[in-house]
Amino acid sequence: MREPRLSHLKIDEKATAKIRRGLARHRDVTITIHVDTKGLHALKEISRRTGVPYRGLVTRVLQEGVKGRVSAEARLDRLEQELKKVRRILVA
Repeated sequence: MREPRLSHLKIDEKATAKIRRGLARHRDVTITIHVDTKGLHALKEISRRTGVPYRGLVTRVLQEGVKGRVSAEARLDRLEQELKKVRRILVA
């Protein structure tokens, strides 16, 4: 199979612009927070053992915490809905 020549390649500028816009929306934001010393030392120790930068670990912990919170809230909402159904059945 012959390799394509660069002169034969075409750039899809619209698709490229769309990809760039999508990537631009997902940029990280720098913030300043106060963290307790024990928690920071624990993260730095994990970072040292795993080789993952501690700032990346902070980001992961925040993401997992938010996902867990959303998941827990969704479960509570479903339980409340089921409880309302059971109450209606018992009252009837």
